[in-house]
Amino acid sequence: MSGNTTKISALAIVYNEEHNIREYLENMSFADEIVVVDSFSTDKTPEIIKSEYPHVKFYQRVFDDFSSQRNYTLQLATHDWVVFFDADERVSKKGAQEIVAKVNSQPEEVAFFVKRTFFYEGKRLINNIFNTDKTVRLFRRSKCHYSQKLVHEKLNINGKTGGLKAAIDHYSFKTKEEFLNKRLMYSKLKAKELLDKDIKPTTYHFKIRPKFRFFKYYILKLGVLNGRRGYDIAHILSMDEYMRYVYLKEMQSADGFVKKLRILVIQQKMIGDVLVSTIICNNLKAAYPQSEIEYLIYPFTKPVVENNPFIDKIVLFENTYRESKWLFFKFLFNIRHEKYDIVIDAYGKLESNLVTLFSGAEKRIGYGEKEKLLAYNVQVAHPHIPKSTDGLAIERRENLFKDLMHGTPIDNRPKLFVTEAEKAKATALLQSHNINSTATNLIMVSILGSEVNKTYPIPYMVELINFIAQKPNVKLLFNYTPAQSGKINEIYNLCSAEAQQKTDLDIIGKDIRSFMAIMNECTMHIGNDGGAINIAKALNKPTFTIFSPWIQKESWSIFEDGTFNKAVHVNDFFPELIAKNSTKTLKKKFEHFYSFLKPSLIFDSLNQFLQTHLKN
Repeated sequence: MSGNTTKISALAIVYNEEHNIREYLENMSFADEIVVVDSFSTDKTPEIIKSEYPHVKFYQRVFDDFSSQRNYTLQLATHDWVVFFDADERVSKKGAQEIVAKVNSQPEEVAFFVKRTFFYEGKRLINNIFNTDKTVRLFRRSKCHYSQKLVHEKLNINGKTGGLKAAIDHYSFKTKEEFLNKRLMYSKLKAKELLDKDIKPTTYHFKIRPKFRFFKYYILKLGVLNGRRGYDIAHILSMDEYMRYVYLKEMQSADGFVKKLRILVIQQKMIGDVLVSTIICNNLKAAYPQSEIEYLIYPFTKPVVENNPFIDKIVLFENTYRESKWLFFKFLFNIRHEKYDIVIDAYGKLESNLVTLFSGAEKRIGYGEKEKLLAYNVQVAHPHIPKSTDGLAIERRENLFKDLMHGTPIDNRPKLFVTEAEKAKATALLQSHNINSTATNLIMVSILGSEVNKTYPIPYMVELINFIAQKPNVKLLFNYTPAQSGKINEIYNLCSAEAQQKTDLDIIGKDIRSFMAIMNECTMHIGNDGGAINIAKALNKPTFTIFSPWIQKESWSIFEDGTFNKAVHVNDFFPELIAKNSTKTLKKKFEHFYSFLKPSLIFDSLNQFLQTHLKN
């Protein structure tokens, strides 16, 4: 690690890089932090990082596209200045010194371009096809984010740019086969972009464009000077051009791409449920970009869905539909009039079964064990044992739509879309209380659960708050509604003087959208399970969750990897106690079972969580 005045995070996204990862990590030793996001490599990449480089912050995420993967990785960085190199890129010692010096000079530029020298089969390319390439590898993450392009992602920069003098070496492809496989992957992603643009491939795309691309890179760009290597590169780039239209034609021929579908997703429940089920809408819109995606929810959950670009229409299930059978049946006939092609019932209750059945949709999808009235003609599994750290809440919903994806990659992360105006308002609110969220560890704490039987005992919670407050450079915010202010003040008065001094009770979200904006400024979220935790996860914030004894942790502890998202439950320490009692008993005697989950059992894992995610 360096002794930089201004700290730097080195970031990388990797997949099967066992031949590069050691050199990359050694090369990035000038940074103060190294974060690697792996797309579940099948080689020894994860093993090498975990065993040989324990200081590296290692995460795994299913790859969907380059922009999403890079933006996700940016969220994991601790420091504002980042270097985002590929695993096959190398910076010289002189180049590393230039980067450190540039950052420490407090430049007005927010991003810096760097030249790249390309190597193919271990030898430098002598012509200027690639060696005129410049790309941004050093930037401030608070001022930059990657575009939504699936391939050849572009960094959107909000500010001035500059350039670095020292070039970096790019050992892009060691073999012809490696280069070909990489280009074919790009072809598929590029085909997906073309699909969104409604391009119809013709003879021009299949015959003329590939031949011209070969001519361009082999003759016009002087690839011929590299001999056989130049020919290989031009030939593979030509094949890349041809295959993107082959893949495009396959996608357009698949069910749903030619026909514009109308799809209704039903999730009538709480905020966390509605937020998690947005992954159904998000993924179907990615797979069927020309189709119309509608989402049926309760009115009070609408804020977590607003501004979602993957949802074309929000359909509200009003309370009056439950109070009046006539209004409910009128609503059912309106649903049938919409003539949906696909209806997906993620709720699985009687009223959602009725909506699904009355829709008359060609495909009516739901959980087999929750079906009533023969509502579903496509039944899927509703598992009770998770297969991964994604959690049952995610895996169950994936079952509802995965067979509709036709090869389109699945992104199973719920997302929230906070507007720039909302962000600015939250920043202004914090500044009015003399809080700079980029310099301070701002911790949101959910002290009260959505119900009494989902609330960690207050004396225990006070001990945890006092423990957190002992950490340097922290500021605590309590998540509560104005109606709960009396109870919150009682809890505040029980806290230590240090905890009180580090807590600001006046910063609260007046509604769900304003809470989301404030949470977006926070470093992490700690507290009782509930909608707030799921909001934090959707904003890519580290979370530490305390579950009620009667709640099945496996169902709702989504993406619990033990590092970025951690959770605790009585069952973690006393499994025999939970196993011999029914859910009904656990819920009825929640205070008794909560009493076993003493703060002393939590301190170690909470301390590890804090040490991992607190800023310096």
